[in-house]
Amino acid sequence: MQIFWHGFSCVRIEASHGDQDAVLVTDPYASDTGLRFPRTLKPDVVALTHQDREQFPLDSFENQPFVIDNPGEYEVNGIFAYAIPVRTAEEQHPHHLMYRFELEGMSVGFLGNLKRKLTDEEIEKLGNIDILLLPVGGGDLISAKQAVEIIKLVEPRMVVPLAYHVEGIKHELGTVDSFCKELVCKRQDATKLKISKKDLPAEDLVVTVLERA
Repeated sequence: MQIFWHGFSCVRIEASHGDQDAVLVTDPYASDTGLRFPRTLKPDVVALTHQDREQFPLDSFENQPFVIDNPGEYEVNGIFAYAIPVRTAEEQHPHHLMYRFELEGMSVGFLGNLKRKLTDEEIEKLGNIDILLLPVGGGDLISAKQAVEIIKLVEPRMVVPLAYHVEGIKHELGTVDSFCKELVCKRQDATKLKISKKDLPAEDLVVTVLERA
């Protein structure tokens, strides 16, 4: 499995299942954010963390992927996706989603649009997570300190930080270095995270900081 970060909460996950390959993309964003969204992606499935599709430029892709924007369980090309509703105080219905993905025998938690701490019920639904992808830069989403609290509760084996400041971005976000100062862990920087189940850390938590692809 390979994980790439495109900025904000957009990641691309490439996985293989026997002779079947699959590409998953999360939360595409518009170029008026200050970052240019790649126009060459051909995902099999796109997972959105908000049910308002107009917030996402779904016409950015060269194909027509399967789009998930409702709670439920899905299977696309060997990718199992569990879309879990996250309610906010202002909403009567679940508009925000978090995800548990199962790929190549590993579990990936994706909290790309999270605006508050998780409840005990939500943590239970998320289940045991090998790799946790979550925002760390604050702004409209959780802060670095809140992210650290969530990591301690979920207890993943690896963490990939999302939605932090990079050059050119128009949003005011905290840096990934500020997040790493809050969390005592082993850090590695990479252009992509290439990992298999046997490579998952057995003991100490590892944070992989990805360059924007």
